[in-house]
Amino acid sequence: MLEVCIDSLESAINAIHGGADELEVCSSLTEGGLTPSVGLVKQIMDMVNNMAAGKPIRKSCQDCGCDKLTKRPKVNVMIRCRTGSDFHYSVEEMDTMLSDVDIFKAYGVDRFVFGALTETQAIDVANCEKLILQASPTPVTFHRAFDVCTAPLFSIEKLVELGFDRLLTSGQKATASDPEAIELIKSLISKAGDKVDIMPGAGISVDNAKTFVEFGCKIVHSSCKRIRYLPQIKNGLSMGTSDSEYVFITDENIVKNMKEIIRQN
Repeated sequence: MLEVCIDSLESAINAIHGGADELEVCSSLTEGGLTPSVGLVKQIMDMVNNMAAGKPIRKSCQDCGCDKLTKRPKVNVMIRCRTGSDFHYSVEEMDTMLSDVDIFKAYGVDRFVFGALTETQAIDVANCEKLILQASPTPVTFHRAFDVCTAPLFSIEKLVELGFDRLLTSGQKATASDPEAIELIKSLISKAGDKVDIMPGAGISVDNAKTFVEFGCKIVHSSCKRIRYLPQIKNGLSMGTSDSEYVFITDENIVKNMKEIIRQN
């Protein structure tokens, strides 16, 4: 299967048209993905519910043939209230994210995506337990906080104990295609067995997706993106840490190509 991460309605439409099996809905992919807006999640849920009913996903799609698509993609929602690579959250930050879970559950989303670590980069058992309980019975993926945690093979055991059923990881490297990352991902698959699906993400492309499927990954994660550059602000002001020079847009054709590669294996 293919999970496509998106942070806009345009990207969601492109991913659905391309045949994505699942959508990971975020905001701010240029910041690594944060909790999306309620409006974006509502619009996407409306689209997939239309799709399940055999209707065009949007009025603007009347003639595109999406009413003939037979498989409704699952909608997975990122729960991450701020940027930063520490993933050690305060009581107030956790309260915010638990409230987000309540709101999105009411829309019937299929999965949550979350991760929390302690000050020493171990799995934060207490906060993970809180979120899994709040999300129940909706399943939860542990996200790439895992890539900065200590003792990964021990940590995967903790995730099993906590009740996570999927792990998104780049193998603790900048890209999952790094040879050392591939070896760790293989070790995680061996360690987790059928208790947790190991989903590689970061740098997954049409050029390397086949590698991960061949050694046992049941699902891969990609933005299938192209870059859209934004108009330059002439007075030099910056309104974000990424300088707001570009956004990522999911490319329908890349999704189709990725699905074809996965389907062949």
